[in-house]
Amino acid sequence: MNLHIKDRIYIPQMLPQQNNFMGFNLKREIIKKVALTEADKDTYNIEEDTENSRVTWDIKKDREMPLTVEFSKDELKYLKTACETLAEANYPDDFWITVEKIYNEAQE
Repeated sequence: MNLHIKDRIYIPQMLPQQNNFMGFNLKREIIKKVALTEADKDTYNIEEDTENSRVTWDIKKDREMPLTVEFSKDELKYLKTACETLAEANYPDDFWITVEKIYNEAQE
């Protein structure tokens, strides 16, 4: 699955705050796979503006070079369940685009 910076920021927010031990381990592995690294900060020119609660990056580089991630069957099942639990919540439209992307990938 190709993930862009915004996807990688939103995915940890999609995951449940409370888990059993298996869920905790799946969540930890997913977060490791999508985390923004120091190398990403340099590559994509990621900057955090804490005063305005914003993160900016080079969108052109992000479009050209998304992160390719392979999720295990169990991770996809966990992600699908996480997506389903968000169904009644209110989020910005771009968040739902990421949820839809993850959910569709988990369906296959």
